[in-house]
Amino acid sequence: MLGQNFLIDSNISKRIVDSAEISEGEKVLEIGPGRGALTELLSSNGNLIAIEKDKWLAVVLKQKFKENVEIIEGDILKWDVPPIDVIVANLPYSISSPILFRLFSYEWTRAVLMFQEEFANRLVAKPGSKIYGRLSVMANHFVDTKKLFKVSKTAFQPQPKIHSQVVKLVRREPDYTLDDFETFEKVVKSIFTHRRKKIRNCIKLTFPNLDLDNLNYMDLRAEILMPSEIAELSNSIFRLNLK
Repeated sequence: MLGQNFLIDSNISKRIVDSAEISEGEKVLEIGPGRGALTELLSSNGNLIAIEKDKWLAVVLKQKFKENVEIIEGDILKWDVPPIDVIVANLPYSISSPILFRLFSYEWTRAVLMFQEEFANRLVAKPGSKIYGRLSVMANHFVDTKKLFKVSKTAFQPQPKIHSQVVKLVRREPDYTLDDFETFEKVVKSIFTHRRKKIRNCIKLTFPNLDLDNLNYMDLRAEILMPSEIAELSNSIFRLNLK
């Protein structure tokens, strides 16, 4: 069963599906349906595709929902996601980050996703917080994030060691413009990998040949910068690199 923790609390299942606010006719994707706790509820809301990596679970799901759900046996990290309105998932804790950032490459409007609580907290963290970091800034580039409710480990079988958190993500454009996304990724990684260092020292490590004298924010630390300020720094670095 690929180490999955199956949701067994029907009240939690209903809260998750209700939070997705699915309208008639919207296309819905469920990732990792497992035994179908969410699938059962989602299947009545319109056009549902569910992708399940475990071969035997996929076989059971195809039998159970053959009338009204398209069950894909496949790996979300390799499958090309079609245009979707809503994504709903209880994501595997060990690969939450790769799945999330792969999803950002595709078209969708909103998602209601369950994560390990610590991951969810970092995902929604704001500048000035000790847990604000690379995940917070990169996710902010694509979505607004909002924690909805906590889920006890007793809601699963087998029980995980930690509690979970349901988060709603809504797609939107960032409040800044980037000259180069790859440079932005490098800057974000650099300043949060060495978060206790001043930004000047972080940038020197990643871009050793740049003259940093005229750049903003050099004597600050990453955790207090807004994403828009990090974008401004990234654009400055990209332009310097062009010279």
